[in-house]
Amino acid sequence: MITEIELDDGFLPTTISEVIKRNVIHSLNEIKTVNDKFIINDSSFMRKQSNNRITPCVMNSASFISSKFQHNLSLLPNCLGENSLNQQRIDGLIKVEYNGFAYRIKDKNKILEVAFKYIESKKLTNNVIYTLFPMFYGMYVDRLCFSIPELNDIEHLFDVEKVNYHYKIGIEFETGNVASSFRAINKLNNLFHDGHIDGGCFITSIDKRNSATRIWPVSNRNGSFQELKNRAYLSQISLPLICIGFAPDEFSQTAPFLGANGELYGLENTYRRDLETNFEIFTKHDGLEFLKAPF
Repeated sequence: MITEIELDDGFLPTTISEVIKRNVIHSLNEIKTVNDKFIINDSSFMRKQSNNRITPCVMNSASFISSKFQHNLSLLPNCLGENSLNQQRIDGLIKVEYNGFAYRIKDKNKILEVAFKYIESKKLTNNVIYTLFPMFYGMYVDRLCFSIPELNDIEHLFDVEKVNYHYKIGIEFETGNVASSFRAINKLNNLFHDGHIDGGCFITSIDKRNSATRIWPVSNRNGSFQELKNRAYLSQISLPLICIGFAPDEFSQTAPFLGANGELYGLENTYRRDLETNFEIFTKHDGLEFLKAPF
C-alpha cells in the first residue's frame, strides 16, 4: 500500500510520533490482496434489479479495508483495534510510554500569546484561534507531555520538566465522504478535550483520482486529503494530530474484489448474455449475477 504523511504538527515528542506512524503504516501495509501488494480491481459491473432496472454496483467493500486495519493494529503491542471511548466508537487506540522532557506554561493567561505566535509562525489565518486556543490549553495547562514546535522565542513562558507519561492516541480510519472525515476529526477533537486521549491519528485516501473514486467509483466515498485541503481542514483541528494518506499499490482488472465479509472474491464469466441489454453475465460464488457492458 502507498502511504504518505500528510500532517505531523510537531506537538507530540518525536519518539512518540514515530511509534504512531510506524504502527499505523505497518497496519496499512499488512492489507494485501495480491501477493504482498494492495492491488484493487476497478472494473465496473452492474446488477439487474427486481424491476429489471440496470444499476451500477459498488464492487469493493469499504469495511474490508477498515476491518483489516483494525485487526492488524490490534496485533501490535500496546495497541487496540476498534473500541469505545466515552460511548464513542473509534477505529483504534495506541498507548505509548514516554520518558523525556515536556513543557507546561507558567501562566495560563499567556495561552493566547502562545497561540497567536504559532499562528504567525505558520502564516495561518487568525480565525484558527477558535480551535487552537482549546488545543493549547489542553496541551500546556491540562497536561504535561508536549513539545513546543518552532516557538523558541517564547520558550521563557514555559517550565520544562522531565516526565514519565503514558500517551493514549485515538485512531480514526475514514473511507466515507468528506463530511464523514470532518465528523471523524471532530470526534478526536472532543475526545481530546474531554481528557480521554492525548492526541490522534487520522487516516483517509490520499486523493480521489488514484484512490477514493477508483476503489469506489459509483459511490459517494470521495473523502480524501485532496478534498479536505480544498475545504481548509487544518482550521478544524483542535488536538495534536498526525494525518496519514493511503492509496493502492496499483490497479488491475484481474485482481480480486474486496468483500464485505473480509474475504476476497472473484467473478466467473458465464459466456452468456442478458437478452435485453446484450451485456455479458458474470456470477459470484454465491450465485449472484453481475452484468458487464461489452465495450
